[in-house]
Amino acid sequence: MTKSVKVLIIINIAIFFLANILPGFGWARLFGLVPAVVFSHLRLWQIVTYMFLHIGLWHLVLNMLMLWFFGPAIETAWGRQRFVAYYLFTGIVAGFCSFLVSPGSYIPVIGASGAIFGLLTAYAFMFPEATVVLFFIFPMKMHQAVFILAGINLLGAVSNSGSGIAYIAHLGGALAGYLYMKNQRLRDFVCFFCPQALGEHYAQVQRRKKGRDTANLNKEVDRILDKISKQGIDSLSRGERIILERKSRDSFREK
Repeated sequence: MTKSVKVLIIINIAIFFLANILPGFGWARLFGLVPAVVFSHLRLWQIVTYMFLHIGLWHLVLNMLMLWFFGPAIETAWGRQRFVAYYLFTGIVAGFCSFLVSPGSYIPVIGASGAIFGLLTAYAFMFPEATVVLFFIFPMKMHQAVFILAGINLLGAVSNSGSGIAYIAHLGGALAGYLYMKNQRLRDFVCFFCPQALGEHYAQVQRRKKGRDTANLNKEVDRILDKISKQGIDSLSRGERIILERKSRDSFREK
């Protein structure tokens, strides 16, 4: 259990108990995502608060179990700030997708499921061969499980069964996660809101760039040494001599 996952679970459970202790407060109307009013009445906070609100016990339990199962590994790999930024980003995109599909609806969208689907997608990218037990019955690889869950939600969204399940929010969270994992510019944008994560990200970029530069330098040095063995050192150009000097300096600094 990592720190951010623990805090998110505590917040969700605390709000759940408050909503059930004070049911007349109008939690879903005020803090759930009501598409018809979120922008027209400037209740913009709903695009964030909806993901922390659960009314049904099993809805809460399942979402928190998924957060507990998959969140710690992602937070450990990414760090706290980047993890929280990603969680909020996928939840916000999931809510916005619900708004786009039903902008005139007065039915509140609630729950962390969109953000949870974002976590599942990230986990599938990071640990695709990890074995999970889908629906606590069927063991399979993580990337297969996410694909099946996405298919089930797509069928639910197309059938419009009136089950009360926010299939579009689930798909929106998964889509946000997919785009985040595939698009470097989107990762930079999301990381912009957490300076520590942004610094870590650019440090990783610089390390990768340095690694590529080192690999290219070594390749060029091998070519020059091969030229020396065939044609002699006098055959080297001024640029080739500079490359050898640079490699010599780098090797000395490493020692």
